[in-house]
Amino acid sequence: MSSEIRWIGGAMQSVPRRVREAINPIISEFNLRLVGVELAHEGRRTILWVYIDSETGASIEDCAKLTPELSAVLDVIDPVVDSYELRVSTPGLDRPLMTAKDFSEYAGQDAQIMLSTPVGGRRKFTGKVTGFENDDVYIECSDGAHQVPLDYIQRARLKYEVQIGKKRNP
Repeated sequence: MSSEIRWIGGAMQSVPRRVREAINPIISEFNLRLVGVELAHEGRRTILWVYIDSETGASIEDCAKLTPELSAVLDVIDPVVDSYELRVSTPGLDRPLMTAKDFSEYAGQDAQIMLSTPVGGRRKFTGKVTGFENDDVYIECSDGAHQVPLDYIQRARLKYEVQIGKKRNP
């Protein structure tokens, strides 16, 4: 089996690929791991998200230390045609699933999967990831089990629900 990372959907586009190649060595120097790169739009602004993590969890301080280093490299390679805002972040509770391995690693967790190519007339699946096998992601939704080809996935994220408990009496 190849040790090469298999990126999915939007993570395979040219901008995220170029950014990953340029910044991964710097992130490694900080003893951090690159989770992924995502190009997004918020209104009229273009945002270049860089998600980092570590074995013990990346901190806000890690993001703050890394941002100027990554910014300097990105100024040189100039990966985005328009102006953009760089945001270095931990993956958070709604962690993006950007590689084939992520679907195995986070099996049993709730996720939302958006497709570039519909399956059964649908582009959006929300439910529990039950596994990954033979280039297919298995997800259990409220309407039953579904098999989604990895190549059809544009974007995926873990989904979390805030649990509100009963108020305790004093």
